[in-house]
Amino acid sequence: MDVTLPADLRRQVEQELASGRYQGPDELFEQAVRHFLDERQRAQRRLDALRRIGQAADQAGLYERASIPSQE
Repeated sequence: MDVTLPADLRRQVEQELASGRYQGPDELFEQAVRHFLDERQRAQRRLDALRRIGQAADQAGLYERASIPSQE
């Protein structure tokens, strides 16, 4: 797989490789892709949880109570 990066990202990748933290570009890109996929999965779980909370609040009628001012 060939990857073409913009110049700014290419410089950052080269700096990371020069730091010695990675054995080579393959390791850096593998870790970067794994991190990206993990974060996307975490974000999806958060979104799913928020949807469940919203559905529960809707079923409990909390939106109506919060949005309709009382007539006291």
